[in-house]
Amino acid sequence: MRLMRRIIRLYQSFIISGVIILFCLVAFFIGILPGFKKITGMIKIVYEQTKTVQILEEKINILNALDEELLSSYATAAISAVPADKSLGTIFSTIDGLTSQEGVAVSGISLSSIGSVATEAAKKLSTEEQKIGVNIIPFSIIVTGPIEQVRNVVDKAVKIRRLFRIRNFDLSFDNKSGTTKSTIQMDAYYVPLPTSMGKISDSLKPLSDDEIQIIDKISALPLVTKSAPIGTESAQVQTEPQSLDPFSP
Repeated sequence: MRLMRRIIRLYQSFIISGVIILFCLVAFFIGILPGFKKITGMIKIVYEQTKTVQILEEKINILNALDEELLSSYATAAISAVPADKSLGTIFSTIDGLTSQEGVAVSGISLSSIGSVATEAAKKLSTEEQKIGVNIIPFSIIVTGPIEQVRNVVDKAVKIRRLFRIRNFDLSFDNKSGTTKSTIQMDAYYVPLPTSMGKISDSLKPLSDDEIQIIDKISALPLVTKSAPIGTESAQVQTEPQSLDPFSP
């Protein structure tokens, strides 16, 4: 007991200092450190909210600066060129209007893949579709008429509002009748609307000059959808149709 008191008396200053240091360490880990983490988290939340408010203000300014009628015309032009769904009717009516304008007969039209009429859930994007960022509908048409008109169809098919791409085509000539028969393999495009909304924090940018120029070019393309029956002679498809124009009533 005397030894213990002697030790305490001898090392009293060190013991008091140790107790104070221990108390400070306990206070730091129990009180100060959690409080610091909480304050840091609050600062981070305030910063994120401030940034979100700034983004929303920028979005509001951009939206207020937009011309609704002009924006509506842009959307109409874009959708008429590349619809939000397969829109097979616009493909048929455009081909009908184009061939009617040029005075050639359509003796056959077919979709080149089962995926063209499959649902979005059943259809997987091909490598090419993933690369260019749009869905492709391959199809082919068979047209018959004078060589000049058939050539005009091939030339104008890529210069109309409903965007098409010609993969390849072939020609055959009938010397007796003087007509030309051509099988044209083409692609049409569509882009489904997004299924989810973007985040509030996502930035909203106005249309760039390049994008506006592209839309203006699309708007300047003729919208060919007039349907007019042409030709009354029969032609060979898979069966013998009653009319060269499958779109005529």
